[in-house]
Amino acid sequence: MLSAAQATGSGVPVAALAAAGALVVVQLLVPRVRRRVSPRSAVFQSLAGGLAIAYVFARLLPDLAQPAAAASAGPGQGLLGLLAERPFLVALGVLLLYYAVLDAAQDADRREQQREGSTPTPWPFWASGALYLVFNLFVGYLLVHQVRPGPTELVLYTIALSSRYLVGEIALRDQDPRAYDRLGRWVLAAAVLVGWGLGIAVDLGDAAVRVFSVRPAGSIVLTSLKQQLPGSGQAHFPVLAGACIAFTALLLAL
Repeated sequence: MLSAAQATGSGVPVAALAAAGALVVVQLLVPRVRRRVSPRSAVFQSLAGGLAIAYVFARLLPDLAQPAAAASAGPGQGLLGLLAERPFLVALGVLLLYYAVLDAAQDADRREQQREGSTPTPWPFWASGALYLVFNLFVGYLLVHQVRPGPTELVLYTIALSSRYLVGEIALRDQDPRAYDRLGRWVLAAAVLVGWGLGIAVDLGDAAVRVFSVRPAGSIVLTSLKQQLPGSGQAHFPVLAGACIAFTALLLAL
């Protein structure tokens, strides 16, 4: 696994910065994309979701399932080393935590609506936004320190994350368009750059990279699939399956 300095030989991973810039642009353009795409556009949602899901199951999780000598859970590796040897359990824990936070926010929203009337509260928006903020910090760090280094992998990772942003953050914006447009998208976009900066400044080692990589995996799966459930009005299975199969084939060929 490459360090930040090894990525370019100069200590400044320009390719990772370019990828971070691309992800920032995608997030800043979410309001414009939403204006051009119907909130119930099944084709758009399924296409983007299919690409993100394919990356998790065809590339990220298989890579994490491979044993890594540098991440071996020996006596000196500590908690990160132990977690690095159990990536699927970490992914499960992240998914459950993500679900629990959103469920608690929805419960708070329902209780306040029952007390004060039918006006929606900001609880779901801010809970989702906080989770996305943490997600983006990890993403920025992982642009510098990847499980499978290389320019091709960086491009594939950027495509998968862009798809995830178009699905997840459009849904986030729909909860509170004004708050997202005025503040949310700028904070979330900046978090990617902050994570990139942390990746340059700090190299926590291979075990940390493997554990951190699981965090986006659980979030991508839940975010992409929750809007693709049958009966949601946003699911177009032929497009979802086609995107998954096509992108999986590309990943396996590279």
